[in-house]
Amino acid sequence: MPKQIIQPRGMAEAVGPFSRAILIDGHLHIAGTTALSHISGDYYERFVPPTIEEQTRLTLDNIKKCVEAVGGTMDDIYKVVIMLKNPEDYRKMNAVRAEYFRSSATISTCFRAEVMRPDILVEIEAVAYVPHAKPSAS
Repeated sequence: MPKQIIQPRGMAEAVGPFSRAILIDGHLHIAGTTALSHISGDYYERFVPPTIEEQTRLTLDNIKKCVEAVGGTMDDIYKVVIMLKNPEDYRKMNAVRAEYFRSSATISTCFRAEVMRPDILVEIEAVAYVPHAKPSAS
């Protein structure tokens, strides 16, 4: 099966030469996603909430839009890579993450990173397996 570019409803166009998500043989690869990924307009003018909890929640809501765009759920996500600006936020970020992955924990990697804007505290990349994926129209 060839790769399919997925542009979920409710998500802004990617900033740069990349796709929000790509589906290959039931595997959905979701690009690094932030609390800004659903907002259109100039990337550097978009409002981002100030707390790690708010940013984590919006980021995971944006990832949820991506997986739902192919008929999947958050339970279909099996891997996440988390880029965290401040290691001190790890516990708070994990508390929010636990709300989204209640029935099946993912494998994950988390590392400290300076992301593309100084006010972005977290960015998350994800991979899901949705064997009967049916991309919806974007």
